[in-house]
Amino acid sequence: MRPLSILVGRKGRINKEGFAMSWSFNTGDRYHTQDTSYYCGAACAMMILNEIGVPYSGLDQDDLYTSNHNHNVQSGWATDPYGLCYTLNDRRPASFLPNFFVVHKRLAEADGTRDVAFTLYHYKVSPAVLVYHCQHWNVVRGVQTDVDPASGPYVVEGFWLNNPVWDSSLSSHDGSDTCGSGGAHGVANEFVTYAEWQNNRFNGCAYDDPGGATQWISVCDPEPPTIGLPRGRATRYHADGKRLIEAQQVAELAAGGLQEYRLGDSKFGAEMLRSGAFGAPRLVQRLDRPNDFYYLAPWEQDGRIAALVDIDARFGFFKSVRVLAEPAKDWIIGGEGRRLTEALRRLVDGGIFELPDEKGRFKVYPGTYCIPPVLAWKPCRESWSPHLPFYHLVVGGNSLYVRVDGQVFTHLTGGRGV
Repeated sequence: MRPLSILVGRKGRINKEGFAMSWSFNTGDRYHTQDTSYYCGAACAMMILNEIGVPYSGLDQDDLYTSNHNHNVQSGWATDPYGLCYTLNDRRPASFLPNFFVVHKRLAEADGTRDVAFTLYHYKVSPAVLVYHCQHWNVVRGVQTDVDPASGPYVVEGFWLNNPVWDSSLSSHDGSDTCGSGGAHGVANEFVTYAEWQNNRFNGCAYDDPGGATQWISVCDPEPPTIGLPRGRATRYHADGKRLIEAQQVAELAAGGLQEYRLGDSKFGAEMLRSGAFGAPRLVQRLDRPNDFYYLAPWEQDGRIAALVDIDARFGFFKSVRVLAEPAKDWIIGGEGRRLTEALRRLVDGGIFELPDEKGRFKVYPGTYCIPPVLAWKPCRESWSPHLPFYHLVVGGNSLYVRVDGQVFTHLTGGRGV
């Protein structure tokens, strides 16, 4: 395959939809993983507070979580919107004053999305949003639109997210830690299209509306937005969805998506996507959504992974891309074929695993399970990233979820604000 910098064109051209990519903003907010399975709110507080000038010496996720949790309004949440908002305002530095944060709970997605876009446009600061039906917090560090949002009607092309995952290997955080380097360390600066944002990320929940209506919740700039409601572009379908697209089509579709959104030509991806080629894609099934499949296409440089592109497996449209700061080793444990089978067996054969809800433990005997050809994923504490899926091994009446970085779980759990 040709270098992607050739495929994506040059600045100033019009993309396939006829839009000149004339405006984008990215705060550069530094990504950090969460220190426990339920510290996403603490991780997001750490990211935003450091961005606005709080040094790492004053940022400890245990303290941040305690502050969030102790100021929750609703029970049953690890970090609810008011808990996170309290912590951001309580700990904001003098240099940020008189600016502050408020909770927005909109009854329409477009209104909630405008709050986020306006905060980036007006405050030039990353807001926090609840994603996956309010199970998890993300930091939104950037937005891409077709024109300056203040100039009139605008189309949101997509957002850049810092989506924290659980990484217990770090004892402390600073400006040079391993956060964002891939695998359990997470990946910073994921670009998601507006359609992916609407359907799979910023999709709301019934938080506290008296009538039980869905609310799209963010912690944002308090000023009333002076930009219009966002519009979205039409999704480009490449198949009718009656069958899954062939694996050999994925590289072309992934390259086309990067070209359509001009991502390989931007500061976001130009350096890492200048050379290399797409490797073998991996098919993933959503466990929480019937008939929902996607491909992960790895962009490889010298046998190492520089980026992962997410393509819908039924209709072929581009959904998201994560670009690593530095190429990482093979993202799939053991590689492929026999090597993969042997790697999985080393992880589980003879192992004793604890069942959830204090139901005891079970031992895995060699040859008593099958290794499926399709990976699996759903939003959960064990992986909040669709780029970090699982092998779902069925062992009699029990399950093992082997994450692609080698961690093994017996169940996948959710929550509120975790």
